[in-house]
Amino acid sequence: MGSLVAPSAIMSTLAGVTKSPHLETGRAVFRSLLPLLGLFLLPLILFAPVTLGSRTLLPADNLFAFEPYRSAAAELDVGKPHNALLSDLILENYAWKRFIVQSIRARQLPLWNPYLFAGSPFLATGQHSVLYPLSVVFYTLPLWRAYGVFTVLQLGLAGLFMYTFARVLGTSRLGAAVAAMTFELSGFFVVSVVHPMIIAAAAWLPLILAAIELTVQQRPLLGRPATVPWVIVGALALGCAVLAGHGEILYFSLLVSAFYALWRLGHV
Repeated sequence: MGSLVAPSAIMSTLAGVTKSPHLETGRAVFRSLLPLLGLFLLPLILFAPVTLGSRTLLPADNLFAFEPYRSAAAELDVGKPHNALLSDLILENYAWKRFIVQSIRARQLPLWNPYLFAGSPFLATGQHSVLYPLSVVFYTLPLWRAYGVFTVLQLGLAGLFMYTFARVLGTSRLGAAVAAMTFELSGFFVVSVVHPMIIAAAAWLPLILAAIELTVQQRPLLGRPATVPWVIVGALALGCAVLAGHGEILYFSLLVSAFYALWRLGHV
């Protein structure tokens, strides 16, 4: 006759299973990733019509303020543009992205723009963000939808980098999450989504500052004080800010980074 196992022993065994190291590690990882996922979910909710829906960030109605489209405005029942100040996005940025996509499909480097006067350098100008890593969104999705997807991803990254910077400074998870949400959904970012190169360049500033802080602290990596790895992280972040293509935002980011580095070195 088999021996009976006491209920208390069964409960102890189950408790041991539920408190296994692997399960606890999984829960810790989930708790760490949850706020990060939320940082991408918030801009997705805000821009759902232009990412998941049928709308677009492109101000197509602004075309009808200019010839030859203006002549067809009455026939197509198109009135005044909703916001005439946004014309750069459709007249310049969309034209740049379309030219880049056409060049890629033709397996050509977009070195020269033949459509501007007698032609002009294109790849060398930089403001089109052709080499910016996240620009792959424009090369793989329909352009009318790509602007919305790019905006959500870029704002999410801005929040992620601010969260990282806050945590490097020793802020709690809640405090870092509040800082990240405030940064990514700030008025500056929301009103600048019609200028992709602006939000792309500005998003990397917190990561640059985090790299400076880690470098000054010589924060240990793999159990040893480290400097070079954090310098590499900062260099990559700065490189992405350069490739974003907006010189003014890059200039401001460099100023802030330089002053922050000087201040931290003076308080070591």
